[in-house]
Amino acid sequence: MPHIKHKVRGFTLIELLVVIAIIAVLIALLLPAVQQAREAARRTQCKNNLKQLGLALHNYHDTFGRFPPGSISRSGSRFGGPEWPYFIHFLLPNIDQTNVYNQLATDWGRQPPWQNAGVWPATVRNGIPALLCPSDGMGGSTKSAPSGTGVSLPVSNYLGIFSGLNDGGTAQDANPTRAVFGLNRGASMRDITDGSSNTLLVAEYLSGTPNDWRGWFYTNRAASQYLHVRNTPNSSTPDSILDWPTGCSATNGANLPNQNLPCTPDGNTDNNFATSRSRHTGGVQVLLGDGSVRFVSSNIFLGTWQNLAWMADGNVLSEF
Repeated sequence: MPHIKHKVRGFTLIELLVVIAIIAVLIALLLPAVQQAREAARRTQCKNNLKQLGLALHNYHDTFGRFPPGSISRSGSRFGGPEWPYFIHFLLPNIDQTNVYNQLATDWGRQPPWQNAGVWPATVRNGIPALLCPSDGMGGSTKSAPSGTGVSLPVSNYLGIFSGLNDGGTAQDANPTRAVFGLNRGASMRDITDGSSNTLLVAEYLSGTPNDWRGWFYTNRAASQYLHVRNTPNSSTPDSILDWPTGCSATNGANLPNQNLPCTPDGNTDNNFATSRSRHTGGVQVLLGDGSVRFVSSNIFLGTWQNLAWMADGNVLSEF
C-alpha cells in the first residue's frame, strides 16, 4: 500500500484572533469581580481594626471609669503644649503596642516631634498595622514631622470625632456641641445620655499623601488628630488644613479632589476643620459608643450626622 500523507491543519489567524478576543472578554468580566472581592476583604479588615479600637476603649473605660482624653493641652488653650498626646496613645497596650506605650509614657510632656527629634526613640517610629485601613495606604504607614526634623511617626486611618465644627469649637468645647472626645477630656458612659449606640467615637479618615500630615496623630489639629462633623462623610467641600510648613499647600500636591482629598491651606486659626473620608464606595465606617461598627452612607442627612456626634443634645436617633 502506498504511504498516504495527511496534511496537518493549524489554526488560522482569524481563529487565533477570535480565541484571544474571547479570553480578553472573560478577563474583562472577571476582573471587576476579583477587585470587588479584594475590596470586600479589605473592608472587613478595616471593620475589624475599628472593632479592636472599640474593645480597647471599653477596656480603658472599665479601668478608669471614663474614656481617655481626646488630646492634651497643659494650658487648656488651643494648640497648647505638649500637643501630641492623643487618645490612641493611651490605648496602645490594648492593641499589642505595649513597648511603644512604655516608651511614650515615660514622658507625656516631651516636646513635640517638630521641636526636638532626640526625644523620640526609634522604637516609636514604626507604622502600626492595626491603625491602617488596607483600602487606603496612599499616605504610607508613617510620615515625617514638619520642620525637617526627620522624625517619622505612625499614621492612623481612624481618628476621633471631637466637639465643635472646627478647631476653635474643639478648644471651646461648649454644649450642646460636645462629643465624647475633647481637649483634656474624655467622657464617661453616664455622660452619653443620647445612648451609646447613637453616639460616634471614631470614624475613618484618609492618610492623604506622604507630603502632608493627614492622619499624622502627633499634633492636635484638624486632619491630624481632630475630625469634625461640619460636613457629611466624603464631602466635596475641601477640608481646611493648617499649612505649616506642609499640610495642604500649592507645592506639595495635597489638594486632590478626584481622589477624595480636597483641601485648602489655612493659617493657625480657629477655622481649620476636617471631615470623615474613606476609599470605600458610598460611605465610611464608624465606631459607636457601644463598641459596634456601622457603615454610614455619604448621603446621610447633615443634621443626623451631627446628632450622632453629640452625646447629650437630646436628639436620640432611631435609624440612620
